[in-house]
Amino acid sequence: MSSNAQSHIHRAAMKLFSEHGAMQVSVTELAQAAGVARGTIYNNLDDLAGLFDVVALELSLEINARVVRATSRLDDPIRRLAAGVRLYILSATRDPEVGRFLIRFGLSAEALRQLWTGQPLADLIAGRAQGSYDFTDGQLNWVIALISGAAIGVIACALERPEAEAEAGMDAAERILLALGVSREDARTHARAPLPPFEES
Repeated sequence: MSSNAQSHIHRAAMKLFSEHGAMQVSVTELAQAAGVARGTIYNNLDDLAGLFDVVALELSLEINARVVRATSRLDDPIRRLAAGVRLYILSATRDPEVGRFLIRFGLSAEALRQLWTGQPLADLIAGRAQGSYDFTDGQLNWVIALISGAAIGVIACALERPEAEAEAGMDAAERILLALGVSREDARTHARAPLPPFEES
């Protein structure tokens, strides 16, 4: 199967997972959603039982790669974190199927948690090292939970009000920076700075 066809099947699976709220789908459901024959599913998926993890990891790696490419030229870890939060939110709100998938599974699926423990984690550590953030080693996991929970909550709200997606992302980034100990003025400046060019899916 071509990579385009496989991507199409994975996309159909992501939609089904979101709609059902479950991590398993049947061959029949998947074939119907993807518009292919059942035999195509059998012949081209190694493990239907592991499909959720494959789809989740693929999505996580894709979003992370795009965010890292977009923010790589930003020298300040605070600016990178703020821009990254906004770009993660935009990735989900501009592609509602991705957004619904993240709302359903973003806090529970191990593969999707990599969204928040890649570049955001590196930026948190770098920001704390330069004295910009106020949290202890023991609080790091809770800080990641705060960021991921806030971002997913904003995605859910922004999908209901797409006209507010840009403002929602800026507000989320600003409140996260304030919670990390950044001054009100700096938090607003970083959260509302122009975004770097971003390659959308």
